[in-house]
Amino acid sequence: MIEYSLDYDELRRIYRLETKSPKLSKLDQSFYKELKKFIAQEKTRYFSAIESLSQEELKKYDALKSMISKIREIRLKKCLNLCLMYSRTKDFKEDNLIDFEIDFVKGVLKLMDKQEEYTDSLFGLNKKTKNENQLPLIKAIVLQSIPSFIAPDMKEYGPFEKEIVCELPENIFTILHSKNFVKKYE
Repeated sequence: MIEYSLDYDELRRIYRLETKSPKLSKLDQSFYKELKKFIAQEKTRYFSAIESLSQEELKKYDALKSMISKIREIRLKKCLNLCLMYSRTKDFKEDNLIDFEIDFVKGVLKLMDKQEEYTDSLFGLNKKTKNENQLPLIKAIVLQSIPSFIAPDMKEYGPFEKEIVCELPENIFTILHSKNFVKKYE
């Protein structure tokens, strides 16, 4: 098994991946641990560069800080997008979240759920009332890839890959079934 290590090239690769994809890129689980070690090494070089007045090393360290800051900002935005998606679909996957990102997202989701409960309470709805109004879910298998879409209930569904099994509200299943996109999963 190859041990994961971090250097400038790896950080540039991660930066490119994060900027080119709307989804979180898959990072090694030890990314933040290795990042901490890498920054400590670079900080030592930086302080040596200050003493020796090496402009090249000083610029390199400043570029490192900037790149890490941009990666963090991009991943943070993607984490918040996951939270917004959850608020519409109530479907959450921890795909490609690592370390403190998982705790961050779960904390935001908890706050969003509290806010939704409060808003619902203003209209006299509680969890029990809401659950009574929800349509039953139907387990379905996807026959062809379906891009994400906004359904009549104003919630976003999908995207769904071909041959995956998912649960859909009865009315959404009926629409997709009539167009031969899904069938009941037995």
